[in-house]
Amino acid sequence: MSPRLTALSRLVRAAAWLIVGTLVWLFWIPRDWEARTSLPGQVEHAIAYGGTAGLFVLGYGAGLRWWRIGVPLTVLGVVMEIGQRWVPGRTAQVIDAMASGSGALLGALGGTIVARYLLKPEPPFR
Repeated sequence: MSPRLTALSRLVRAAAWLIVGTLVWLFWIPRDWEARTSLPGQVEHAIAYGGTAGLFVLGYGAGLRWWRIGVPLTVLGVVMEIGQRWVPGRTAQVIDAMASGSGALLGALGGTIVARYLLKPEPPFR
């Protein structure tokens, strides 16, 4: 792997971990602090987790099985959703946990497909 690609990989990994920290913070803030988009909450969950999973795959490489990223992020989504029961003004909903998990799994699978296409080794010159 070239030094430039290694540096980019480290940057993408750092971004993915920063987003995980941001997700944890956003899930456990009181409702009064929230800033929402016009999208339904489940779509926001799926996009957030799908994008994060895609970054993890791109950062750690397509050789890593997609489910090894998708499953832990799904578990994180379930834990975050359960934790909302104790946050003022927030509620835990199964549909939100399912949206987070679906986004994580689809993002990891999609990221694997993209990474394998983008990081495909060049054929040698003849």
